[in-house]
Amino acid sequence: MRFFISSNIKNNKPLYITVVFFLLSALLFWFISWLFYHYKFGLTYQKAFAYFFTDPEFPEKLPLGQLLEDIHIQLFLQITYILVLASIFLHKCIREKVKIFLIAISFTTLFADITLSFAVYYLSPLFIYPKILSFILFQLSTGAMIALSLKLYLSKEKEEPPERTILYALVFIFVSSSVLFAVLNFFLFLVKLGMTPDGVAQYYLGNPQKFIRPKTLEGMLSVISPHIIAMSIYLFTLVHFAFFTNIKRKTILSLLTLSFALLDNFGGLLIRYVDQSFAYIKLLSFLGLTTLMIYLSVAVAISIIRHRAKGIVLL
Repeated sequence: MRFFISSNIKNNKPLYITVVFFLLSALLFWFISWLFYHYKFGLTYQKAFAYFFTDPEFPEKLPLGQLLEDIHIQLFLQITYILVLASIFLHKCIREKVKIFLIAISFTTLFADITLSFAVYYLSPLFIYPKILSFILFQLSTGAMIALSLKLYLSKEKEEPPERTILYALVFIFVSSSVLFAVLNFFLFLVKLGMTPDGVAQYYLGNPQKFIRPKTLEGMLSVISPHIIAMSIYLFTLVHFAFFTNIKRKTILSLLTLSFALLDNFGGLLIRYVDQSFAYIKLLSFLGLTTLMIYLSVAVAISIIRHRAKGIVLL
């Protein structure tokens, strides 16, 4: 994560190539996001209504588990995306107010889009309009950051060292999002699997009386595969920031966090193909992972607040 604090990216060829490649990939992601959002959630009232309520003539709500799953994937991808993009964008030689404005709009509209999803689901379909607007503003702000960053690194413009105050703000937003992410995961787990070993076991082994089919190997691998790398990147980032704090037993906490993540990911396979009693391990590992994610996130947030109040350099 050297680009978070480095002010000489152009002079470091491997780092420079990596940053340019990321920005080009981000530009491609930006274009595809318009299409994905249109087909997944909808960029019109009718399309979005169909996502939440399936049929305008016979409205039936989307299952809560599906809504939570879509939101938790969206939150993970977008937060990681903005964190990296914003940290590169900070090297642009423009007014700090412009940087802060674009970064603030990106994070604010992302959280607004997620919040409005729940508003549509629980309150009124009329919240579809501000939800669509929040996505458009999110795209415009991130698109501006991508364009300005590409202009910087594909031209002879000079870089400037990033202001540590904004860096701290980025990290603070990331760990705050981490808490939200953990809470969403908890409710997603609660809705889909339940909080009892029997409920967890039934989710994987099936229950004919409840019309629950047993999970297939292909289905479980399709979930485990992306989660392994996604959670590794996410937890690496979180643990990386935690090492800058003064919390005790950082190494043990880091190993526990990563171990719980592995057990949580492979717990379903153990339940399905080894023994039902692994449901206890699956449940405990998930609760342990959730607890440590929240603990490390809060510890980083508190450390940032304390160090900034004392004027101490943290990162």
